Amino acid sequence: MKSTVPTVLGLAFLGAILFVAATANAQEMDELEALQITIKRAIAKIEPCVVKITTVGGIRSVDVPDEFKPDDAAPERPREDDDDAREQDDEEDGGNNEGRGRTPRFKNEFEKLLALPGFKKAEGPTTGLIISEDGYIITSAWNFDSKPQATIVSTSDGRAHAAQLLGIDRATGLALLKIDAFDLPIPRFRDPKTAKEGAWAFAIGKALTTRGVEIKYGIISAKNRVGGKALQTDAACSPSNYGGPLIDIEGRVWGLLVPIGVRGEETNPNYYDSGIGFAIPIPDPDHLIERLGEEGKELFPAYLGVMMDKDRTEDGAKIVKVLPNHGAGKGGMKNGDIVISVNGERVKNAFTLRFAIGRSRAGDVAEIVVLRGKENVKLKITFGTRPKPKARGGKIPIPARIPRKAPEKDGG
Repeated sequence: MKSTVPTVLGLAFLGAILFVAATANAQEMDELEALQITIKRAIAKIEPCVVKITTVGGIRSVDVPDEFKPDDAAPERPREDDDDAREQDDEEDGGNNEGRGRTPRFKNEFEKLLALPGFKKAEGPTTGLIISEDGYIITSAWNFDSKPQATIVSTSDGRAHAAQLLGIDRATGLALLKIDAFDLPIPRFRDPKTAKEGAWAFAIGKALTTRGVEIKYGIISAKNRVGGKALQTDAACSPSNYGGPLIDIEGRVWGLLVPIGVRGEETNPNYYDSGIGFAIPIPDPDHLIERLGEEGKELFPAYLGVMMDKDRTEDGAKIVKVLPNHGAGKGGMKNGDIVISVNGERVKNAFTLRFAIGRSRAGDVAEIVVLRGKENVKLKITFGTRPKPKARGGKIPIPARIPRKAPEKDGG
């Protein structure tokens, strides 16, 4: 008679494996369910604070410099032999088909852009975030470049409020609105210094939804972007959630989503599908309200007016050249000075000096300490605004296009 002990032991071992597997599977399900619950709670916390912003009237116009317009430039109109010619075109021309309003077709869209007085484009709704109980709302500034005649803010309780545009910060692309409301819900804000690459991040929008909010998830992929002013995320950013918050997994606000370029330049919000987006941290909403809470207020990036040695490895930012008629020169800075601090903040190199300047705005006064020879010199410098770039050689650069290869012919 064969022993049954090995069989019993084998069955017991198999049962133990199945039990452990079932327990692990249940644990994984519990962790997944807990994660889903956590995310739902985060969305529930931020949702009442997110608003839909609709602008009425106004058009976006990108001015074309006069030197780039042909002398005989006129808006393009259909020709008589065009399939898209319309009877109302003749009526608008007073029945005169000869010459007036019948400009030729342009060779390309760029040529047409140069011929028109400006490129005009209507805008749709966008998103905003309540930052105070008494009706202050922060959003992205790009939707107000069209100078709308009226702005309507729709809150999560279904009410619509007429909004007043107060100030715009051109350095960060933020705009401050005010509505006549009280006891509004406000979110919690996270200190951007605690942000870590790889942390969960959710981009929240309101523009395209009638109920709730739209959610795009990702991570914080980089810090101190755009001159130290922004967090970078791979969560999908688009015109529908510009002006909305980027939140963490507990519903706290990392920053506000804006269509800003990697160097801080304003970008076209329609070219958003680049795989990265930027959020401007708001560590102190009250300070933001104080700076932008005046109607017509407009802040611009601070400009020092110097050229720096970017290859320097020692501490401090060495000034190679002080540009005339700007804040640095007017404040007494000289060629060869080494900037060691700005407003008490240590400057390690040219990059940290850029970050320090980026926290100020044009018109702000900064205390800058420079090393001049062997002596520390304190300077009071008022930041100016960056001069507008001049066109080179009378030409506007056109983005290069890769020529398409002709299809290969079958050798048969």
